[in-house]
Amino acid sequence: MNTSTELGHFSTDLPYLAFGSGKPLVYLAGFTMTHTVPQPGAQRRTAARMVAPFVAAGYQVYWTNRRPGMPVGATMSDVAAEHAEALRDRFGTPVPVLGHATGGSIALQLAIENPEVVSWLVLAGTAHSLGPVARRFHRDLLEAAGRGRSAMHRAAPALTRNRLLQLLLMVPLWIAGRFDPPPKDHSDMKAMLLAEGAFDVRGRLGEVRVPTLLLRGARDYLCTPERFHETADGIPGAQRVEYPRSGHAITTKPAFFHDVLAFLEGP
Repeated sequence: MNTSTELGHFSTDLPYLAFGSGKPLVYLAGFTMTHTVPQPGAQRRTAARMVAPFVAAGYQVYWTNRRPGMPVGATMSDVAAEHAEALRDRFGTPVPVLGHATGGSIALQLAIENPEVVSWLVLAGTAHSLGPVARRFHRDLLEAAGRGRSAMHRAAPALTRNRLLQLLLMVPLWIAGRFDPPPKDHSDMKAMLLAEGAFDVRGRLGEVRVPTLLLRGARDYLCTPERFHETADGIPGAQRVEYPRSGHAITTKPAFFHDVLAFLEGP
């Protein structure tokens, strides 16, 4: 397996970290506090493990984040347009796009408004709009970042509905947040959270014309089952997979890699 990496930027300044070699697969990452690619060390090793099965299957995976300096007030349509220009300039032909969580929101907007750059669409932990738990968590992140603090402990309701477990989880999440606070200049983070907060394409799902696979953990409280199934029902011919005992972090599951590769390599 070729595990070489290439650090670079697309033409619209979107940063990417490409793993392996072969057919391109664009991997739009979930929400991050900074618009950067995984840094050398533990972050990069984690990212490499997340894409290793795709690399082994003969893909060059472009782990992609949003553009640094994203202005507050930018819409998800603006973000998708930047991605479309980047992919068009880099590849010149439609490519498969996999988006997780926030990256999935971008991927869905991209497929609706710029279908000519997408050949296959994979949406993980994503729906046509944010659910109530995700909206509340986004508000907490913004409020805390304005005070220079992390609100990662507020993610507990996204992980379990058990109130006792929520309280127990808040402690390690709070400690983790102390070691990974938001950047002093959190304007990029704010811009992305506000753009996704306004994201709602439920009335445009029928415009998706590329083969689409949606995947969700049944215990994912950020991506509600109602929104997930509404999204799958609204996209013509969309396939869906749910993992009964999984939450939001399905992108490390062996079954996830198997199902995505079967979709991408299918007829």
